[in-house]
Amino acid sequence: MPFAKRLALLFAAGLLTLGAAPAQRDSLSSLLARMRERSGPVWAAHLTSVSHVMQNGVTVDLRSETQGLRFASYHCAGALCDGTYFDGERLYSININGTTLPDPDGADSYLRAERTIASLSFLAPDFVERGGTIYDDGVTDIDGVRYRTILVANKDAVPMLVFVDPKTATVRYMRDINGDQTFEYRKYAAVDGGFYLPLYVLRNGNPLERYDKRESLSTPFVPPHGPLPTFSSRPVTIQTDPTQTIPVFDCTIAGIAAKCLLDSGNSGLSISLALAERLEAPVVGSFQVRGLGNYATEVVRAGALDVGGMTLPPANYVVLHDIDHFGYQVVLGADVFAATTIRLETGAHRVVFGAPDPQDGVTVPLAFDNFVPVVDVRLGALPTRLAFDTGDESSINLAYDFYQAHRDLFSATSEREVQGVGGGSVELLGTIPQVQIGDLAVDSAVIGATQTLQGTARGHLGEGLMSRFDVTIDYAAGELHFVPLNGAAPAPTPSP
Repeated sequence: MPFAKRLALLFAAGLLTLGAAPAQRDSLSSLLARMRERSGPVWAAHLTSVSHVMQNGVTVDLRSETQGLRFASYHCAGALCDGTYFDGERLYSININGTTLPDPDGADSYLRAERTIASLSFLAPDFVERGGTIYDDGVTDIDGVRYRTILVANKDAVPMLVFVDPKTATVRYMRDINGDQTFEYRKYAAVDGGFYLPLYVLRNGNPLERYDKRESLSTPFVPPHGPLPTFSSRPVTIQTDPTQTIPVFDCTIAGIAAKCLLDSGNSGLSISLALAERLEAPVVGSFQVRGLGNYATEVVRAGALDVGGMTLPPANYVVLHDIDHFGYQVVLGADVFAATTIRLETGAHRVVFGAPDPQDGVTVPLAFDNFVPVVDVRLGALPTRLAFDTGDESSINLAYDFYQAHRDLFSATSEREVQGVGGGSVELLGTIPQVQIGDLAVDSAVIGATQTLQGTARGHLGEGLMSRFDVTIDYAAGELHFVPLNGAAPAPTPSP
């Protein structure tokens, strides 16, 4: 609904809910000045907060770090933390190594509105100059108490009603103008640095945050990021094993030689149990692995990893019990893809780290689902989304429930046993006349469906199909760049 219409409805409802304003009260500018004086310049402060909760008998730390609209929120069990990051416009997920990737449909005007109030950014002296608006909305009675009411809109963010205790000049409630969410702020206390902040926050009457500790830092807020590789030179070109369909190559970890798999279907980094034991890598937490099967495992801290002239610093690795017999001991997933642009030259059996984007070919946008890249495709006439998975040997590998719902996509003419993380399964195989990926059309592609595949999206685009292209993978830009080798061509442009 347009802002003007929302505002009109708000004022219409307000005739029934707002109390009569007293004859004398602070002007809006005076009220805002008192609020600034009481809170201190919270909107510019770098704040950290810690709280603790019990989950299944285990103490879990909830940590947050904020400055202005930006915040990072972490869920920590021991030394392992994951969480979310909001950059003021878009929401990101954070994995156990700190790597951040945007959530699907992560642009969030509602969260921007919440942060505008929670960070007191609307009190910043230049808030209106930067496009924000603040309206005096009179006085509202809530449970017999009168609150000064202001309406705050931060550009395209959802407008918010803010209810201010006139005695303390602090925010007591915040509510979106549709009335869907109400936040309540309690137990204000002084915080080092001259700030006055709530220690207890409720949402719709339920506890949301109960802080054990809040403090300010003199250093600026640094957005979270994963392990950052260093390069002796750029780009770094690695030969892959020509006997493998998937990209496997030589590497060393903590000085020990190993084989690495480059796997965009992995949400972080992984290591075999035998190699972790050989490294005597310390255990730092636990993890639930999901693939063709699932099992609980450990997370270890392993030393620096070297691939040619690229070095990845020490990081957390999920221990996989069942990968040694596949011919590799280390799996490089989202933490590597998010840190540098990578080109797969499948025909030449090469991987290029730090690769420039190609000047020709076709560009396809990427989204991310649980740290795995997904692309829009058309299987025949059916539009869907598939994960781009460099660790899957198949061409197109559908999740079985999706295949069951769309059995007309292909006729199974054969089957094969397949092995993967967590166990084995059976893949039904056939041929699909055409697959379209962005502006690329691929004819007569092999397609399958694996009975126990717990795939991201509706299945996977695997290395079997990627062998028709050189593919440059650019997570930072959210793009795949395909340069056809043979058997693939740009799809014809529809006639106007």
